[in-house]
Amino acid sequence: MVQTFVPSDDGRWVNSDFERLARNVQDYDPSLQLCWIPPENRTREDKKPYAIVDTRTQTVVLHASELDTPADILTSLYLADDKNGSPLDRLEAHNLAIKNLQLQEWQDEREGMMDQAKFLMFTPLHWVKFGGKKLDDTRRPVE
Repeated sequence: MVQTFVPSDDGRWVNSDFERLARNVQDYDPSLQLCWIPPENRTREDKKPYAIVDTRTQTVVLHASELDTPADILTSLYLADDKNGSPLDRLEAHNLAIKNLQLQEWQDEREGMMDQAKFLMFTPLHWVKFGGKKLDDTRRPVE
């Protein structure tokens, strides 16, 4: 799988997997927010730059390192509700986290395809270059 990056509000490019993770955290509990410490603002004590913060109380619910995958972080969040869970509960939480992230990725891909289809259907251009091919106004390939 190719890593893709999306622009953030401050002009940085963020890994799309972590952007999806942030949306999943919001879907899980709207009062939770995924936060990140930029490299230039970190100190030696900041070994885990990702944190999930409860915005109501401004307390950190979960810390995560850059080596943790989004699925691992989401699994930890799901398990934080019940710390004395069984191995089966942990496995179910991990599978649920992976399923939710894959579903979010699938929805993002579909939205992109719908945007491309709308562009092709409603463009006023006589020809358009799309997917490496030149198409005429009836969307047939042109040599």
